[in-house]
Order: sequence, then structure tokens, then C-alpha cells
Amino acid sequence: MDIANDSREVIGRSAELVFVDYSNVPIPAKIDTGAYRSAIHASDVYVDDNQVLHFRMCGNHPVCNDAAFEAETRDYKVVDVANSFGDHENRYEVNMHVKVGNQEFVTPFTLADRQKKIYPILIGRKALRKRYIVDVDKSGVDRIKLKESFRINLPQDEEEGDK
Repeated sequence: MDIANDSREVIGRSAELVFVDYSNVPIPAKIDTGAYRSAIHASDVYVDDNQVLHFRMCGNHPVCNDAAFEAETRDYKVVDVANSFGDHENRYEVNMHVKVGNQEFVTPFTLADRQKKIYPILIGRKALRKRYIVDVDKSGVDRIKLKESFRINLPQDEEEGDK
């Protein structure tokens, strides 16, 4: 493939994401080319007697503030997700209309507990494929400033030394 003539948008190892149908507030997201699926922090997740999935998107995550919102859908499924350690868990997966960079599209997200992660959203290969090229030397969000701005007290990680 000739990358010089590739028409896909170039994004960095982090970007801002907007949930088009719910909010115009950009939310920091980690780009993860090692993850197949995308995930978003969700709380208060339950299915009612009518098989409607209810959840609070970004609820209780320190970075989300005004971006948190209540959502419900009948269009969901349960998927098996394996983490980098090989542990498996079942999660709800929902389709969301999002904007990342200059592109709007609908893509699936699993609902996960990312409360202890700096980024409430993880964007995986399924969302990136045929849309973006990831340049790891770029970053759309400064993670050190993000931690300082929202008083996130998580251990320093290797990525914080990257400029």
C-alpha cells in the first residue's frame, strides 16, 4: 500500500470523540490498534423486564463531567471480550454515532468499567479500519495535562514520558 497517496485521515495515539446523537462535548479517547473492539466507560448498566438496555455513558468517570448522559436501546448484543492478559468477560455491545477527527460514523462499543483508566474511551481496530492511519508520534490529547486538569490520581505510566 502506498501510504503517501492514502486518503485516510491521520490521527495520533489519542483523539477526541463526540457522541453525535447525545452531546457536542468532546471526550478524550485512547487509540488502541491492539484492541479489536472499542469500549466506553458506562455505569448503572441493566436490562429491564422489556429487554431494554439502560446505561449511563461516561457516568462517574472524572474526565467526562458534562459529557455523561443516560441512554437506552433495544439494539444491543452480548459479546465475549478478552483482555491483554487472556481473561474473558461478557459485555454489552451497542452501536453509537460518533465523530473522531473529521469523520462521522456508526460503530460498536462495548460497555466497560474504565473508571480506573485515564481515558474513558478506547477506540479499537474495528472503528479505525479503512478510516484512519495511526501515527504514534502524534497525540490529540496531552495525557499529563488531562490528569492534572481532572485531578486524576493514577500511577504514572511509560507513555507519560512520550512527547
